[in-house]
Amino acid sequence: MGPTALGLLRWSMANPTKSPLVNEDTGPALMQGRAAIHLHDEATERNRSLRALRASELRYRRVFETAPFGILVLDAETGVVIDANRYVCALLGFSSVDIVGQPLWNAAGFRNAANSKHRFRELLYEPQVRYDGLPLETKQGDIRRVEFLSTLYLVDGRPFVQCNIRDVTEQIREDQGVSEEHSELVATIDALRTGDPVTHDVLTGLATPGYFEETLTREIHRAQRGKYPLTITLLDLDRFGRINERFGRDAGDALLREVGRVLREHLRKSDMACRYADDEFVLVFSASSPQATRRRLEQIRAAVQGLDLRHGDRQIDPVTMSAGIVTAEGDRHTTRDLLRSARLALASAKREGGDRIHLHQTEEQPHHA
Repeated sequence: MGPTALGLLRWSMANPTKSPLVNEDTGPALMQGRAAIHLHDEATERNRSLRALRASELRYRRVFETAPFGILVLDAETGVVIDANRYVCALLGFSSVDIVGQPLWNAAGFRNAANSKHRFRELLYEPQVRYDGLPLETKQGDIRRVEFLSTLYLVDGRPFVQCNIRDVTEQIREDQGVSEEHSELVATIDALRTGDPVTHDVLTGLATPGYFEETLTREIHRAQRGKYPLTITLLDLDRFGRINERFGRDAGDALLREVGRVLREHLRKSDMACRYADDEFVLVFSASSPQATRRRLEQIRAAVQGLDLRHGDRQIDPVTMSAGIVTAEGDRHTTRDLLRSARLALASAKREGGDRIHLHQTEEQPHHA
C-alpha cells in the first residue's frame, strides 16, 4: 500500500462518517494533492426538504388556527368539510367533530341556512362566491349573520374550496336599527307591567289579546326588516276544566296566576307573553330559532308541572301543558296566519294526548315528552 493510499486509509479510520473525496462546502478543495469531487448526499437533501415542508405546514397551521375570522376548507368534488378553524367552532358553539367530515349543507350550524344545499353547491364550481348576512344557527339556537366568501383553488390537480367567515351580526343590527327597535319593544313590555288594565291582564300580569295582536303586527315587520326569526307559541293547559270542576274557580284562578308568574320568569325582556283566552297563552320569542324556542318551552313546561298547588288542605295534581310553535320568516306572514298555524300545531299536540310540543311545518314533526 503506497503512502497516498495509506494516508487515505488513516483519514477514513479517523473520520468514519465522511468520505475524503466529498466536501460539503461549495468551491474547490484539495486533498492528498487531488481536487475533491463536490456531491450532495440525496438523503440529506430529502431530509432538508422534509424539514422545510414541515416548517411551512406548521406556519400555515398557526395562521389557520389563530386567524381572527372563520376558515373552512372543503373538498370541491364532494362538498365535504375537511378542516375548520377555532373561530368557526367558537362562533357556532360546536366542536370540529360536529362540522368536519360531512357536506357543508349538513354540517352543524349550516343546515338551516335558507336553501342551503342549493346555495352551497355553487361554491364547488364557481371561482368565488360571496354571501352577505348569511344566517347561521349556533348550538344554543341563536342566529348569527355572517359575511361568507369562498375561493376555489387547485392542489396537485384536485379542487378545494376555502371559505372565509366573518361575524357581522352586530353590524347588521346597527345598520338596520334593530338594536333601537328592540329597545322600543323592551320599553313597550315594561309599560305592560305598570298595571294598565287596557294593556295587561289583571290576573296573570300578561298582555291582553287586543294589545298583543297590535304589538305582534309591529314585531313581524321589525323581524322582516331585521331579517331575524320570530317564533310564536300557542300554549294551553291540559285538562284545566277539571280543576275548576273539582276545586272551584278560585283554585283555577290561583293556577293561572302561578302560570303567569312562571312565564314572566322564563322570558327575556325582548320576549312577550299574552293571556289569549281563559287557559290559553301566546308567547313571542324575538331572534329565536324554533329549536331554541322548543328548549325554552321545555323549561317552562317542567316548571309548570313542578308547581306545588294546594287548595285548602287538598293537593292539586301536577298540571301539564301542550304547545304549538310557528316561525315567522320572510314577508309572507300576517298575525292571523301565524296564530292559525300555531293553533294547528297545538291541536296536533292535543290529539296525541297533550303534554307535548309540536312544531308547525309542512309536515308535522311531533316532539314527545
